[in-house]
Amino acid sequence: MKIVNIVDLNLVKIFLSKFYLAHGLDYLFIVPHKETIEKQIPLFQPDLILLQHQYSEAPVEDIVAQVRALTPAPIAVFFLRSDKETVKRFSSLGKKGKDLFFYDKHSFAQEFEDLLNRQTTGISREQVAAENEVRHSLLFADDSAVMRHFVRRALADRPITLHVADDGAEAWDLYQEHLPNLVITDIEMPRMDGLQLCKKIKENNQGRFIPVIILSNKKKPIDIDTAFDIGADDYLTKPTTTEEFNHKIDEYLSVLDRKQRNKILLADDSKVSSEIITHALVKNSLQVLHAVDGETAFDLAVRERPDIIITDIEVPRLNGYELAKKVRQHPDLKETSLIMMSARDRRSDIKKGEKLGISRYFIKPFDVEKLVIVVEQLLLEKYNIYQKEYEYMLSTIQSLITALEARDHYTKGHTQRVSAYASRLGRFIGMSSYALKELEIGSNLHDVGKIGVRDDILLKPGRLSAEEYAKIQEHAIIGAEILRPLKLLENIIPLILFHHERWDGRGYPSMIHGDKIPLGARIIAIADTYDAITSDRPYRKALSQEDALQIIRENLGKQFCPETGRAFLAMMETEGATLPK
Repeated sequence: MKIVNIVDLNLVKIFLSKFYLAHGLDYLFIVPHKETIEKQIPLFQPDLILLQHQYSEAPVEDIVAQVRALTPAPIAVFFLRSDKETVKRFSSLGKKGKDLFFYDKHSFAQEFEDLLNRQTTGISREQVAAENEVRHSLLFADDSAVMRHFVRRALADRPITLHVADDGAEAWDLYQEHLPNLVITDIEMPRMDGLQLCKKIKENNQGRFIPVIILSNKKKPIDIDTAFDIGADDYLTKPTTTEEFNHKIDEYLSVLDRKQRNKILLADDSKVSSEIITHALVKNSLQVLHAVDGETAFDLAVRERPDIIITDIEVPRLNGYELAKKVRQHPDLKETSLIMMSARDRRSDIKKGEKLGISRYFIKPFDVEKLVIVVEQLLLEKYNIYQKEYEYMLSTIQSLITALEARDHYTKGHTQRVSAYASRLGRFIGMSSYALKELEIGSNLHDVGKIGVRDDILLKPGRLSAEEYAKIQEHAIIGAEILRPLKLLENIIPLILFHHERWDGRGYPSMIHGDKIPLGARIIAIADTYDAITSDRPYRKALSQEDALQIIRENLGKQFCPETGRAFLAMMETEGATLPK
C-alpha cells in the first residue's frame, strides 16, 4: 500500500515513519504546496492520502479539493489536537465526496491499522461485491420479456450492475447515462434495432473500450456479418444457456480486468502533450504512470515494470535513446515494449530507434487515437504470447499433478475438488474474474510440492512420526520453489506457500497470522481441509459433511480466517456441497 503524507512538521514525520516502517508500507512525505502536490501525487499514485490538519499556506478545504481532483484515493486527516468544532467542520467536508477518516496521535496506531485492514483485506461478500459493481456494469437490450427475465436470473448472484432496456432507444439513453463496461443487445427491437445501437455506441464511445455483443438467431447468419462490419466485438446465438451466457461475460470482463492491470509509462516533459496522451489512454481503461524526465522514468520502470514505455526523445536528464538503452539492458524490463515520439523526422533517428528495439516511432504532431490503437495492438500481442506460454506451462504442471495423484488412489481427485470448492467460495464472496483465475490456478497447484516427498512417507498407512510430519510440511516450500522461476506465476506462489498457515499463527511454514495470510491462501486452506475431512484416508474413514462443517465452525479464529470461514459455511448452507460433474 502506498501512502502520500502532506505534512510539514518533523515531529509528525518521525511519528508516522516509525509506524509505516514497522508495517512495511511504501510512503512519501510532501509539503503542503500546490505545485508539489500536483506533481507528486500523480507520479506516486497513492492508495491513501494523509493530511496534517494545520496548514500555513492554504486552508485544509482547499487542499482536500485539490487532492480529490488528482486521485480517487481516500483521504485521512491527522490531528495534533482537535476540538468538537474542528471535527464537525471536517465531517461536513466528508459528505461532499470521499469519506474522511480522523486520527490523533493517541488513537492513530490502532485506528489506522484498522483502516489499512479495510483498505487491503476486507473480504465480506457485500464489500467485495460493492467494489466489483463499481468496476463492472452490463447493459442488456432485448424486447423479449422472457430474455430479460433470463438475464436477470443468470446474473442474480453475480457482482455486476445490470441495466435493462426493452428497445434500442431506451438502451442508448441508458448507455449515455451509465457508460457500462459491456453491452449485449438483440437485433430486432422497436424504435432502434441492435445494429443501429451498436453503430451509435462505436461511433460515440469517445475512445473507451466498451465491447458490444450481438444476440443473433441462428437462422440469420447475415446479421452477424453485418454486426461485425459495423464494429460488434462478438455474438451469442439464441437460444443460449446460463453457462454459455456467463462464460461469454467472463471472457470480456477478464479482458477489462487485464486492461486495468496493464501499465503504460509515459516519459514526457511537455505538460500539454502528456495530458492529451494520458487522457486518451485513461479513457481506454489503461493505467498510466507519468515521468517528466528520463531518470525518473527509468526508476519508475524498474519499480513498476510497465508493459509499454512511451517516451519523447528530448526528455531531460536521460534522453529517449539513453532511456531505451538502459531499459533494454535491465533484466526485468526485457519484455517491455518501447514507443518513441519526436518532432524530428530524420531517417537516421528512426533507424537509431529500430536498433534499440523501438516498436513504433511517432512523428509529432500525430493523431493520439492512432497511438492508442498501437498501444492496444502491442498489449494484445503480448497477451496472446502470454496466454500461449501460460496454457503450455499449466498443462505441463497439470501433468505433474496427475502423476502425483496417481501415486495414491486415496487422494485421486483431491486437487480437482479443492479447486472447485475454492473457486465457488471466491465467486460467493464476489472476487473479480482476475482474482478468481489466480485462485483457480493456485488451488490446482497447491499440493505440487508433494512431488518432492518420499513415497514411504506420503503413502504411509498409519500415523506419521514427528520427523515424518516435518517432511510432509516441507511440501509447501518445495511447491513454491518449483514454481518460483516461472515469472507468470509470481502472484500464485504465495497461495501455495501459505495455504497451511493458520489464523492464530500456529501453521506452517512461516507461522504468519491473521490477514498477513493472502486471501487466496485462506480460501484454499478451508477448501483443502473440508475435502480432506470428507475423504477417505489410509488411517481413517471419511467424516460426514455435517462433521466437517462443525469442525470448521469450531476453528474460526483459530485455524481459519473468521470472515472466510463464515462465508464458506454460508455458501454450503445456501448452495450445498454437491460439485458439478
